[in-house]
Amino acid sequence: MLDIFCTTTCHYIRDYLQFVHWNLESFSIVDKQRQLYPNVAIQLYLQSQIQLGFVYHRLTLHVIDYEADNIALLDCQQRSAEITEGLYEIENVFGHKFIIPQQQNSGVYVGDIGPPEKRIFRLEHIRYREYRLRHCQSNTILCIYQESLNNEAPLVLNANTNQTLTFESVGNNNSEYYIWPTHQRPTNRRKVLDVYNDPYGRAGQNGAQVQLYSFHGGPNQRFHLRTVDENILVSTHQ
Repeated sequence: MLDIFCTTTCHYIRDYLQFVHWNLESFSIVDKQRQLYPNVAIQLYLQSQIQLGFVYHRLTLHVIDYEADNIALLDCQQRSAEITEGLYEIENVFGHKFIIPQQQNSGVYVGDIGPPEKRIFRLEHIRYREYRLRHCQSNTILCIYQESLNNEAPLVLNANTNQTLTFESVGNNNSEYYIWPTHQRPTNRRKVLDVYNDPYGRAGQNGAQVQLYSFHGGPNQRFHLRTVDENILVSTHQ
């Protein structure tokens, strides 16, 4: 059994259910007046004429044993943040350096040297709480090289990729995020974006590689998304 606490409209709970196999035993809901509706029929619940403004505070799913992947995926999506689409600079917390592409190849590193437009990304919403980061200057996508899940797999910019990312708030801090690639299996989700930090302190220097690494929650794995005014990008192309 998985309990999900949320405050959302029926429309978004229908989105939640799309991540779970249709072969559910049952599920129940509790509304904001604490009224319990047990064993709600999925077919009834998914009808479009259900009042979209109705707010549910608790969703209880009872699923069969082999749905572990779908439960884990649902849980990952529940913990992922909703981010507003737009332009951002991506700043690593460790040394307050920004993700910047390398000049000589498609790799990326952290730094604070060069024109500001070089470090601007457009956050694109793909599905539910999955996003893509498109580098504005080169029109390429930030992704993990060859979809590797190995430690120290480099991040690169690639024009031909379907990779997406989710953003998880660090505790109650809505300004810092862990960034998770979505191509890892939900039941074995362990790798996040990371800035190379060996020896300790390297992550705070210009030129440190942005890579994939096992989650430990340190400052070199936490990122700020700094909003960029659309007009700034327009002015750089005039």
